[in-house]
Amino acid sequence: MNNKGFHLSVSAVSKAKNHSVVAKSAYNSGSKLVDEQSGVVHDYTSKAKDKILNLVDSDGTKYTQVIEKNVMHTALITPTLAGDLAVTREGFWNDIERIETRKNAQLGTEIDVMFPDGITADQRMVLVERYAQTLSDRYNVLVDVAIHRPHSHEKHVGKGEVVELTSRNFHAHILLSSREIVADVEGYALSARKNWLQWSTEERLSKGLNGRGDELKYQRTLWADMANELLPKNKTISEKSYRELGINRLPKMKLGKSLYKDILTGNRSVIHEYNETIDEINAYIEKNGLVIEYDDKGRIDLESNEQEVNGVTIHYKKRKPFARLELSNIRLVDPAAELTPAIPKSNSQTHSDAANDHALDELLVISDDFEQQKKMVRSALFSTIDRLHEELAHQSKQTITIDKNIKSTPRFTEEVGQDYSTSRQKMIELTKQINTKEKSEALNEALALVEQFRQDDTLQTGRAVTSLEKQLSQIDKIVLNNKAVLKKLIPLNNEVVADYKGLKATLKPFAAKLNKLATGFKALDEIDIEKSDLSLQWDQAFADLQEIDVTNNMDTYHKFAAFADLDVERLKYLEKEREALSTLKAVEVDADAYTRLTALTADVKAFKTTNNEDIKQLKQQINTSQKTYQRLSPFYEQRIALLDQSEAVIVQDDDLYDEITRTKTTQLNADRLDDWRNRTMVLHHQLNKAHEQAKLKEEAERAREEALIRRRVALQQRRQQASLKRQRINETKAYRDRFDNLVVRVRDRVDTLDFKAVDAPIEVINAAEAVAAQAFIFTTLKHTDSFTTLQKSLRDTDAKKIATQVQKAATTLWQQLERLPDNQDKVEVLTQINERFEHVPAITIDGATLTQTVTDHLQKTKNAIQAHEQAQRRRYSSPRPF
Repeated sequence: MNNKGFHLSVSAVSKAKNHSVVAKSAYNSGSKLVDEQSGVVHDYTSKAKDKILNLVDSDGTKYTQVIEKNVMHTALITPTLAGDLAVTREGFWNDIERIETRKNAQLGTEIDVMFPDGITADQRMVLVERYAQTLSDRYNVLVDVAIHRPHSHEKHVGKGEVVELTSRNFHAHILLSSREIVADVEGYALSARKNWLQWSTEERLSKGLNGRGDELKYQRTLWADMANELLPKNKTISEKSYRELGINRLPKMKLGKSLYKDILTGNRSVIHEYNETIDEINAYIEKNGLVIEYDDKGRIDLESNEQEVNGVTIHYKKRKPFARLELSNIRLVDPAAELTPAIPKSNSQTHSDAANDHALDELLVISDDFEQQKKMVRSALFSTIDRLHEELAHQSKQTITIDKNIKSTPRFTEEVGQDYSTSRQKMIELTKQINTKEKSEALNEALALVEQFRQDDTLQTGRAVTSLEKQLSQIDKIVLNNKAVLKKLIPLNNEVVADYKGLKATLKPFAAKLNKLATGFKALDEIDIEKSDLSLQWDQAFADLQEIDVTNNMDTYHKFAAFADLDVERLKYLEKEREALSTLKAVEVDADAYTRLTALTADVKAFKTTNNEDIKQLKQQINTSQKTYQRLSPFYEQRIALLDQSEAVIVQDDDLYDEITRTKTTQLNADRLDDWRNRTMVLHHQLNKAHEQAKLKEEAERAREEALIRRRVALQQRRQQASLKRQRINETKAYRDRFDNLVVRVRDRVDTLDFKAVDAPIEVINAAEAVAAQAFIFTTLKHTDSFTTLQKSLRDTDAKKIATQVQKAATTLWQQLERLPDNQDKVEVLTQINERFEHVPAITIDGATLTQTVTDHLQKTKNAIQAHEQAQRRRYSSPRPF
């Protein structure tokens, strides 16, 4: 398009085109950047590394070739006025993504430039950084610069491989931020407004800038001027086109990376054929010295405005770009014919006139070249088909994305609670108006026909071309209609997606707090288990102290037994509140929901603190009791043994007997027991002297044995009672665990029935799932007998409760179904629900099974639809009154 190696293109990085400025910067710089908004990791570090290829030449010899890294140099350029700023590539572009919240926001501007021949590697870095610094200072923005080496292409030839390298296309990517960057106490800040691309003409002029078109021209001219300062005079470049420079040549189309690969593999493209045609035309123009006459209005370059800004008169041009170049809109004329007025021919005609006539005659001969005309027609057809293909492919891609979102709207509703049915219906109706697939197939047929024209000229008749042009015109109308429909459909689709994402973002912190609260509830479960275990430990510890007569104070027992009790009702309330909050949809998460969640968090924390304090005190008491028992139990047993062995002797000494029997257990020690034994031995020695004392001792021995038996019986009874209590607790816990496991398995079973696949309101689906779940649980409870007596009692209680819940859930389902309009959709919903109820246990509600009741609803709906249709037929068949 321009001569001597000039190329500069400007494009916007926009959310409307699904662009990511983080991904763009990562690609340009050959780095690994994380997009904090989406969580996607963009890793292009391979572009900054050398690549070693293992190749085989045509002779079968293996060799290696090093492909140097694609990214040669990178830099972040900040405005001079901002001073030294601590800016990182990942942090800055994520800040831009975060601040640009609109769905069609412009995230930045990318300028691609090509380095002309004659610029060295060091000069490239100097040139591009100087150019970027000028733009950074002019617009007060950050500029992300990256210099790339020419792309490498692998070409397969036979069994060997070679590498084809483009050696001239050294280029740079210059990425300008969408916001101004200024120094700040925290490092830097971004402006509240967009940069120069969004300013009005008046504001742009007040800042010393140009109008939109002239500002782009300034960027192009600046690059050419800076490059020419480093280039020798014979290699200077110009930003102007052939037309602006007055060169009679037609521009060719840029091949691009993908089309260059096609050439390497031997494939031909429409652009390649177009460029061949342009080469032939340019050769003919040069050979005959002709002038190109453009049949369009061109640019309005001469019309200008004047405006006073700060007391200075500024001139700026009103510009519009050239219309798209069409070969059918140009004419080749002889310069002499345009400069010399027409005069009658005479015998005195000059040699120059003869030369002009000869050139015109030759032009007429070439114009009559039918083959040349056919090639131009084919090129125009190829260009039109390629354009329509591109537009239809883009429209098809957009339609596929929208269709995917349409199918996802029920899931959106289920996840966030927002009703998208109205928007979904509108999107479905608009999508039906789009036609891309059939027209793409028609374009493929047209392309094949033009290819046949190229291979066999006899097939390219005027009628065939006219018919094909008419067909392409009809397809063009379809494309325009698709574009008009998409203009309505895309905002509607984007609105639904943005609303869904916004609600998801609203729900995310609320759900995170709920998930964090789950840890607190897990701690409460552990507290419940720990308290149950401590209760048994306290019972045993108190019983042990009673056994050795340390204490019999029931007030103390009940005081610490109360610490082992758990406020079950309070715990159930907290769990119920958490369950209620966890079922909230995104649209229901408001200030009241956050208030409830905050209150629940505080209640759980207080509940946990109170119970932990109870556990702490109870543990201390149990520990003290156990240590007391361990310390005093041996002394107590020794006293009992002393009484058992020598009670007949001891009772002879009232003081000794009273002292042994009435001394508190807590007052026992080794010295006292030794003293009692010594005194008992003295008594025993005295009693041995008399037969009567021996007889008394025998009677005392029997009495001691009887007392020991009584104590053992009493101790055994107490132990049996404690064992029965532990057994009841274990049986209750085992039943509850089994019941909870049943509920989990039932939920999994209901999920396999896939009620959510039914295209019905969420209330109907939830009610149907509830009925199925309660039916599974009720049937399982009724047919399970492997329980103990206590567990059967618990089962019967739960069965009565589930029976009531089944009735309520069924009533809710019938009510929700009654609310559905009597149409074919309702018939489909009832049919799908009935198919799933066939896999649900057959329970009877109000004298009928679930499938019978749904079948009745289905028949009732069909009758209503039939009656309505008959009424409509009668209405339209009746004669009209005169």
